[in-house]
Amino acid sequence: MKRKKIALFHPWIKSRGGSEKSVLEILKSRKYDVELYTWIYEESKTFEEFKKFKINVLAPKILRKISRTYLLKSLFLPISLFSKIPLKKYEYFLISTSGVAEFITFRNYKPKKTYGYIYTPLRAASKDIVNWNFQNRYKNFLSRFFYLIAVKFYKILEQIAWKRIDKAIFISELSLERARIKGLLKNKKTEIIYPPVNVEKFNKLKTNEGNYFLYVSRFNKPKRQDILLKSWKIFSKNHPQYKLVLAGNIENEKYFNEVKKLANETKNVEIKTNLNEIEIMNLYANCLAVVFVPFIEDFGIVPFEALATGKSLIAVDRGGYVQLINKNKQFHKIKEVPSEEKMINEINIGLEKFLKSKVVPKKINLKEVSSTNFIKKLEETFIK
Repeated sequence: MKRKKIALFHPWIKSRGGSEKSVLEILKSRKYDVELYTWIYEESKTFEEFKKFKINVLAPKILRKISRTYLLKSLFLPISLFSKIPLKKYEYFLISTSGVAEFITFRNYKPKKTYGYIYTPLRAASKDIVNWNFQNRYKNFLSRFFYLIAVKFYKILEQIAWKRIDKAIFISELSLERARIKGLLKNKKTEIIYPPVNVEKFNKLKTNEGNYFLYVSRFNKPKRQDILLKSWKIFSKNHPQYKLVLAGNIENEKYFNEVKKLANETKNVEIKTNLNEIEIMNLYANCLAVVFVPFIEDFGIVPFEALATGKSLIAVDRGGYVQLINKNKQFHKIKEVPSEEKMINEINIGLEKFLKSKVVPKKINLKEVSSTNFIKKLEETFIK
């Protein structure tokens, strides 16, 4: 039987993040023939597996730097108007988006068969993130003014683009709630399919209890490695026997340099970048516990990798992952608070509470987030 064809659009393949992992799993579907379209593809900065698939690049290479710039990503709007995908060749059109990518529908739409896999409606246009950006990115009147103008303009275009998404599939209850609050779900079919985590592979790891805390995440301001380091400076004075390892790829060079400077001023900190999968898994296997402190993460793959490895998780109590693990005793909660000073204190409290905890961690395999469950649910959604 001939497999049905799906055109998959993901705006940029340029890092080793959760969205890229999801795209890879979709490409591996055995039930459907999936072809990938993107504006930007940087093969040296993403997963090696992408080289196995045909990738149709729609934008010129000169736009690579813009794709890494926070506000300038909106310049992909005019690019979307010229990005034509031959949708007549396909039974379905699937848009993988965290915001901006849905603009592709202005030129490309397959009636009743255009679906969205939504990591989140654009974070920069959400109320919580706007407030966080005011504190951390745009601190003067002029930058805040232009930011708010851009957000208002984006919201108008967002409403138009979402009218052409026939079914919206969300990665978490949190991302669905963001879309509901923004009024994007009127008369629209919705579903939640959690992103894929290779929990089986982490379950098989042979583990040891090392003397270091591990934080795995891309180096970018919302991931808050800087806040963790400021807290670690306090914690390490009382517990000099422990180390902190920050591991991940560099998403924001300027921010990474700030983190390096802070790390050099703090004892017992090691930064590791450009690691392969084996190196990352080895860090998980031999750490004491995993720390996870991004600002309201849309889902969060790291918590599930930590639990599957059999490690304790010390993480903020707001994020897409929380609903799935909220009652798990291995999840040691850090209270999310609005100010940087209070957040530094709450992280330190979370670390101290972990040391006093008597919970013995064990390997936890959540089937809801397995790669097998992800692709099964996604394939089923095209039948419904």
